[in-house]
Amino acid sequence: MANPQRDNVAEVKAAVDIVDVAARYVDLKPAGGARFKALCPFHREKTPSFHVMRDRQIFHCFGCGKGGDVLTFVQEMEGIEFREALDQLAERAGVKLEYRSSGAAQQDNRQALFKATTFAATLYYRTLSGSSGAAARTYVDGRALRPETIKKFGMGYAPEGWQFLVDAARKEGIAETMLEAAGLAKRGQGGMYDRFRNRVMIPIRDVSGKVVAFGGRALDDDPAKYLNSAESPIYKKSRVLYGLYEAREALRETQEAILVEGYFDLMRCFDAGIENVVATCGTALTDEQAKTIRRYAANVLVVYDGDAAGIRAALRSVSILCAAGLTVRAMVLPDGLDPDDFIRRDGADAFRRRASEALGFVPFYVRMNEDRSGTIEGRTAIAGELFDVIRGLDDPLRQDEYLKLVASELGLDEYRCREAFRRATDEAQKSATMERFSAPTPVSVNTHDADFVGILMENAGWAEAVWKALSEYSVPTSPVIEVVRALAETPQGDLARGLEGEAARQLYSAAAAASRTWGDRAEALVRERVARFKREALLAEREQLDNAIRSAKRESNDARETELVLRKIVLNKQIEQLGAA
Repeated sequence: MANPQRDNVAEVKAAVDIVDVAARYVDLKPAGGARFKALCPFHREKTPSFHVMRDRQIFHCFGCGKGGDVLTFVQEMEGIEFREALDQLAERAGVKLEYRSSGAAQQDNRQALFKATTFAATLYYRTLSGSSGAAARTYVDGRALRPETIKKFGMGYAPEGWQFLVDAARKEGIAETMLEAAGLAKRGQGGMYDRFRNRVMIPIRDVSGKVVAFGGRALDDDPAKYLNSAESPIYKKSRVLYGLYEAREALRETQEAILVEGYFDLMRCFDAGIENVVATCGTALTDEQAKTIRRYAANVLVVYDGDAAGIRAALRSVSILCAAGLTVRAMVLPDGLDPDDFIRRDGADAFRRRASEALGFVPFYVRMNEDRSGTIEGRTAIAGELFDVIRGLDDPLRQDEYLKLVASELGLDEYRCREAFRRATDEAQKSATMERFSAPTPVSVNTHDADFVGILMENAGWAEAVWKALSEYSVPTSPVIEVVRALAETPQGDLARGLEGEAARQLYSAAAAASRTWGDRAEALVRERVARFKREALLAEREQLDNAIRSAKRESNDARETELVLRKIVLNKQIEQLGAA
């Protein structure tokens, strides 16, 4: 797999400003000097503890402990790998990336896969308007979508025939193995053949806008009405939400995502001017998808079918969304209509009105189960089902408010409702370890370590001098030692990424974000800390000598014992000279 040149990484980071990048995701406020702060996008909080430093080009949250450089930030916000974050920032900055191959000159599979999917999307889009696309155009015209919407989502057509794409890709120099790996072709006894045939094609994009997969709607009587791409190195179903790339700005602006099920439900909403919409494409919502939504919006409106299966799916989705820290409302459209059919029948304003009146998930679920709420057993069963959702919340105050709602909506005594919830929670904890999303537990950062590292970062050459002084001693590895070594050996622009341990990375970002409280005591603090490191190393060495001396005595090795005792005397003098640091 090809890797980016180190110079490329430094060039990209030098060409972008982390403050500008972060401001696209969070509402940054000046915090003095080159510092900015905001509510953390990685955990729920009411008081801003998320800081971005323009002078050091890093971020750090004092609440959850997350921190790093601009690449780390984009990775965390978009839920993507390092390479994808680098590609995004490079494209934005106009930096051309060069890659070096690890081992023999290997093809960059990811780029080759993206080339294959992009080529296929372009070919399908052109074919829809070509001579062979008449039947597909009839179907698309029947959907009554505006040409701008069709173009925006790149709708296309895969014609009948077994090798339409395979032959076209071969002429373009795209390897058959890449078509197969991307899920666009399959290998049979007669060779490679197209996977999608006689289908209206809908490209699926990742958060950076690259085509990673397709959904194909059959135009004949194929029993598989919809055929979706299989997973590939560039497409993980559990991570991707259809329409997220197109909806990102609207999600941030409205702070609410409307969650629908299908491709055409989403496109119909966009066609009607409702753009804060994402879709699961008929698959069950996953934890990863919920966390992705949380990066862009704080609220979700779930739109599901009104049958029993739809209600069960809604409750499961609500549970996942709530556990991801989202505030959830839900609605079912009348007459069993989906958003596509409803908007076409009643119009966009009617959909907006219903969305604005949608209920929170507790009253929604109670209303949808009115047939069971007429008996004590039914009400307690509904309460138990809602308890499963509420138990996944990481905020006790939110739990408290939702329990009030459950009691009120079901006509239960609030105290007894809380007691029942407590018992149900205790039983669940005993029977299994619950998997739930919560604010990440921060690695505890020692303030003395942060001050020490901060001083070394502020004073050129100090880190090198400290590392040189400590390199003569067997200093135990620790996060602070890892950071000191990196400061001495690594250009600071790449330092955050060069640190291997999570604790070391958090210490580095915490030190960069910390207030400068040491004043004119910086030099004295460093001397004291270095002396302590030396003393700790010498004490550990003395303990090893004591063990070796005891071993020599047991073996009656007088010469060895004498040698070790003399070494210990020298060691004791060194410890004494360092004092009680």
